[in-house]
Amino acid sequence: MSARIQQLKADLAAARRRLNAVLDQVGDRWHAPVYTEGAAWTVRQVAIHLMVSDQGQNATLKAIARGEEGVPADFDLERYNRRSVEKRAEASIPEIRAALAASFADREAWLDTLDEAQLERQGRHGSGQVLTVAQILAVIANHDRAHAADIARALGLE
Repeated sequence: MSARIQQLKADLAAARRRLNAVLDQVGDRWHAPVYTEGAAWTVRQVAIHLMVSDQGQNATLKAIARGEEGVPADFDLERYNRRSVEKRAEASIPEIRAALAASFADREAWLDTLDEAQLERQGRHGSGQVLTVAQILAVIANHDRAHAADIARALGLE
């Protein structure tokens, strides 16, 4: 495995460790509000969003690495995020945490098989931007960090 892939994996792992550390401290506050505008999600809803988006971004990464387009040009990220959280509203915290662990492990295993040249393949990310596989991996790590920070701030964990 290349040093570049190792570094990307290390960044993803550090971001996920931070997210897990924050989620480990939620206790009984899963229904506390994190956002008051836009989606107006609770901690639990943010966790569901993270679960769904992690799975979706893994699928996008793999498709782009295979030379496919990524998400369709007309993909509506806001609508997808809202509906996917609504559809999985009954997911339990243990199910959400297990799914996050599984999607992380799946991505780690996939990265072990990736050829470094595939890091430069480009495709459309859910944000609508055309990004390389390497850039999407950075987006995933930043996504974990950003939501972890938002949850920590909302719960006074900083």
